[in-house]
Amino acid sequence: MNLARIPFSRGLTFRQAAVTLAVVMALGFLGSAVELFVQWRDVRSDTVTHMQQVSNLIRGSAAEAAYQLNPELSQRVVDGLLDDETVEEAVLKDNFGRVLARQSRERPVEGLSARLGPALFGDLARHSLTLDYALSGQTQENVGRLEIALAPAVIATRVLDLAAINWMLFLIRDTLISTLVVLIFYFMITRPLVRLSQAISQVDPERPGEWPAPRFRRHGGDELGLLVQTVDRLLKAFQQGLWQRDKAQGELIQLTQELEKRVDERTRELQAAMQALAAEKAELGQAHEALAKANRQVVDSIRYARRIQHAMLPDKGALGDAVRDLHVWWEPLHVVGGDYFWLERFGSQNLLIVADCTGHGVPGAFITLVAASALDRILHENRERQPSAILHALDGMVRTRLRQDRPDAASDDGLDAAVCLWDTETRRLTFAGAGLPLFCYAAGEVRRIPGDRASLGYSAPLRDVPFTDHVIEVEPGMAFYLLTDGVPDHMGGRPRRLLGRKRLASLIAANADCPMEEQILSLQRALESYRGGEPRRDDVTLLGFRPL
Repeated sequence: MNLARIPFSRGLTFRQAAVTLAVVMALGFLGSAVELFVQWRDVRSDTVTHMQQVSNLIRGSAAEAAYQLNPELSQRVVDGLLDDETVEEAVLKDNFGRVLARQSRERPVEGLSARLGPALFGDLARHSLTLDYALSGQTQENVGRLEIALAPAVIATRVLDLAAINWMLFLIRDTLISTLVVLIFYFMITRPLVRLSQAISQVDPERPGEWPAPRFRRHGGDELGLLVQTVDRLLKAFQQGLWQRDKAQGELIQLTQELEKRVDERTRELQAAMQALAAEKAELGQAHEALAKANRQVVDSIRYARRIQHAMLPDKGALGDAVRDLHVWWEPLHVVGGDYFWLERFGSQNLLIVADCTGHGVPGAFITLVAASALDRILHENRERQPSAILHALDGMVRTRLRQDRPDAASDDGLDAAVCLWDTETRRLTFAGAGLPLFCYAAGEVRRIPGDRASLGYSAPLRDVPFTDHVIEVEPGMAFYLLTDGVPDHMGGRPRRLLGRKRLASLIAANADCPMEEQILSLQRALESYRGGEPRRDDVTLLGFRPL
């Protein structure tokens, strides 16, 4: 490209001038803006200081005039204030707010000062001076107020005059600096670059090493001299590389052929690996199908076990009219669970039993089968009705059926249980518990009757634990609650902790006068709210009833 054909507006000199001028103007503008801000702050500070000095000078005269209620003296005070060109209005009032003297002037101010004055100095426009006067030997008393209004536009004019002078100096200074920098750049950089470009344009592509290298007398040791040396070495190396090109092309063809051969071999290996992977994938798919089938069978078995466990539970209406109100909340943690309850009526005697077997899920459900079978035998073959005797017999049968009465017992499972016997003739409720309590609501309070601290079953040494019968005289309105540990062991709250039996008793008392079904539904909602995002940790059984 011919350098003579490059337009001036696209040339390096013009770009240097434009960039230099833009940078200098930007820096100058920033500096002028900072200087203008400093001047604005100085004018504000001077104005505040000046008004303080004026206030101190005139305070005595103004207080004297206000004390004497002298209009002439007051007028001289405000007239003197308007000698200051920044003061627009002065008003002297007595301590009752009556104007003793007022003086103002109309000063038409237009243009930029009138628009910027209120924004820049509007907060300094109003000054109010309290006037105190003291007679000899007496304390000072308020005798009036001096109000002074300044003209923001007049103050702004001073700042704008200073700004105009600064901007003129800024334009002259920046123009001179830009011109000087452009000239220095042109003679030191641009002109040598033009000569170098012209020399490069004359290079013969067939003999690049014979190019007319320029000689710069003042740039032998700087970057331009280094650039000329670098271009010279580059062109000579390029000339040397021309003859190496053909040799490299031949080697490249040979390498390409060898690479194609390797690619073909690698492709065949990859295809074989893909075939092996496909076979493994097919085997994995078959294994997955078999596992899914087995899982479906297990799930179907557990669901069928749930139907069996449900079928073993008593009808919630088994006690009929023997109790006034009864409701049961039975909910396993998984499909099946380790909680169990029993309801059965024997004439005037009614048995209500809740059991919490070891674990939950399928293992717990198996223990409930053992407990249910043992209870059926105790109640119908042995005809036991006393709660403590039922617990004692249940302990022995569970240990016998799980072979825990042997030294080599493999099972260490068992259960906690609570038994209530409600006699409709005597109106007495007898309770015995093995690890589970009874909650009793009466007269607005919830009382917890603990069971004995002993569990049923387990492979502990043979023991003969006497269980305690608690007899309660039932009054109308009393309510009773049998429950497993899954109810008070709800985890939640802030800080995170177990619900506990005290908080559970408070929740029961809050709704104890409602129907039993409504009570238990309210308790379920309260427990869900307490848990928040925490999952339930155990099977849950809560049997609530109101005998009378």
